[in-house]
Amino acid sequence: MEHIVYIEKIITGGAGLARLDNGQVLMSEFVLPGETVRIRVQESHTGYVRGELLEILTPSLARREPGCDHYRDCGGCDMQHTEYDEQLRIKKEIVRESMERARVNLPAAGLEDVLPSPESWGYRTRLRLKVDAQGRLGFFQKESNRFVEISSCPVTTEPINRAIGELRINGCLRDLQTVCREIELLQSPDDQAVSLILLLDKGREDPKIAHQAVTRWSELASIDSIGCKAGSLFTQLVPGTAEALLNRTIRLENQHCVLSWSGGCFSQVNSEQNDNLIRLVCALAGGGQDSLAGKTVLDLYCGMGNFSIPLALLGASVTGIEQNRDSIRWAEFNARNAGQEKNSLFYAMEVQVGLRQLTKERQEVDIIILDPPRRGIGKAVDLLARLDPQKIIYISCDPATLARDLSRLGKDGYTPVRIIPVDMLRPTHHIETVVLLEK
Repeated sequence: MEHIVYIEKIITGGAGLARLDNGQVLMSEFVLPGETVRIRVQESHTGYVRGELLEILTPSLARREPGCDHYRDCGGCDMQHTEYDEQLRIKKEIVRESMERARVNLPAAGLEDVLPSPESWGYRTRLRLKVDAQGRLGFFQKESNRFVEISSCPVTTEPINRAIGELRINGCLRDLQTVCREIELLQSPDDQAVSLILLLDKGREDPKIAHQAVTRWSELASIDSIGCKAGSLFTQLVPGTAEALLNRTIRLENQHCVLSWSGGCFSQVNSEQNDNLIRLVCALAGGGQDSLAGKTVLDLYCGMGNFSIPLALLGASVTGIEQNRDSIRWAEFNARNAGQEKNSLFYAMEVQVGLRQLTKERQEVDIIILDPPRRGIGKAVDLLARLDPQKIIYISCDPATLARDLSRLGKDGYTPVRIIPVDMLRPTHHIETVVLLEK
């Protein structure tokens, strides 16, 4: 059934929201607020229906032509049809609505403007791709299992796109179906070296088969190292010349540090914006050179030390907790490399376990930094207040789970002082948010 509807707003997840004549909520992709469109209803759910965009009758002034041939097929960069100022406005409103829904009190100065991404194209230094039965590379269409083959990705760096082209020409991936249906390509931000990571299927993790399949790839000109990942275990199959596969120089006030990591670690895909995010967190924590001297910082989900090492350089005594052992190994390496091993301690354990141990020991800290996965910190949020921090800096990639956790922290007396959205993934609906809470 077809309907002509008016798009009210864009909601979390990137879909446009409209209402049918009977008041029922309709959601559709690839639309913009203020547009009148013709929609065909495809799916009915409890409380709403989903529709397919057929025609734009009254286009928004913020609409533009998408810059990718695979737009509407791969479903990744779902805001390419939107001018950038409008993307930022929409993302800010998504954060605001999430806060209001969870009844989180906004700071007196209100929700701050989104920190824009420096680049719109060619910024992604990490890309995960599906591998089909013929060894082709691509994505699944959004909310489906339909395979979409790609030859390049315009939001990804040129070195990664060259590697995609070489893998396609050589047909290297056909022999991997027994163990692998996904790969990841990563580019080192400092030196542009590219690593290929084979993501082994759960239940069929056999690095030996993967190793046999890739030994003949070692001469691929555009790929500098090859490894495989099975669960949380990372194995380097064809080593590169350097111990660290990926490196990024972080420049702070009057000094800098180099962060190194391997394919088994999490890293932000937008390295320039990650630099801005690090500097923002450091500023919220205390400011400039030696401003954190004498302060104790607990960095939860610390990864390879993305925030820990810069904060230690500003004088803080940092304790980092992270479940991924490979990330902790690199965090310790980065601390030594920066000359901060004496005031940096790292533990490979679940965050909830670490928090329980610290509260049991009646530990107190001055500042807590946390950058959890999309699901948020969950029930462990109730343990944060027991450490009596002066500040909590929460970095989140999901406004809904962030708002839920902020609501819980509010019951413990922690109030948002600043809420700063950060655009890490342009041009998508995704938005990072940094919140400074004080007691």
